[in-house]
Amino acid sequence: MNPPGPGNGSSAIALATDPERPISAGLPRPVMKPPLPFAAPQVGPVIKRTLLDDIENRTMAFLPTAETLSSLTPIDYPDESRWIRVDLSEQLTIAYENGRPIRGFVISSGLPRTPTVLGEYRIRTKVRAQTMSGGTGAGYYNLPNVQWVQYFYSDYSFHGTYWHSDFGQPKSHGCINMTNADAKWLFDWAGPTWDEKTTWYRSSTDNPGTLVIVHE
Repeated sequence: MNPPGPGNGSSAIALATDPERPISAGLPRPVMKPPLPFAAPQVGPVIKRTLLDDIENRTMAFLPTAETLSSLTPIDYPDESRWIRVDLSEQLTIAYENGRPIRGFVISSGLPRTPTVLGEYRIRTKVRAQTMSGGTGAGYYNLPNVQWVQYFYSDYSFHGTYWHSDFGQPKSHGCINMTNADAKWLFDWAGPTWDEKTTWYRSSTDNPGTLVIVHE
């Protein structure tokens, strides 16, 4: 199936690509006060983007174009009203709705020694915020207030990230690192629908999790 055309969205950046390098390499790095106009060449309209100083509002979102999608690894599109695609080779996550890509994000996946799992999964648990810790010795980490967490397999999740800005290259212990604003958008959009009252919210037959496809 040929990739569909770009969808509609807001608070995102249109993206131009160079076929000789990863798509994510063509995007500006997140900064506390993003410069305008953007240094990267643009394809399509530039959508309104809020300029705020705090880390909660930085974004690495963009509007997927046909050119962007043609550069990704070909996969079969599932028969799902909403699904999430994670391309580890390009360090991109793309949200699809009704067969169309509506928003993309530059992410950071697992490092070579702690790779992100490949395969098809579903969002099974949502957590508004939590402390994440693990590792031993020099590899020990303890990160309080990790926000907008969505587990899709074992301890692997999408979540907000405040401790680095190196999106577009592997950085994590296996999770999908996103900016807080981007993680919130995906959290609000994907199933299961969160009731905003429960700290840990699990998917069910009546409120299923959104399909996640992770590939290289």
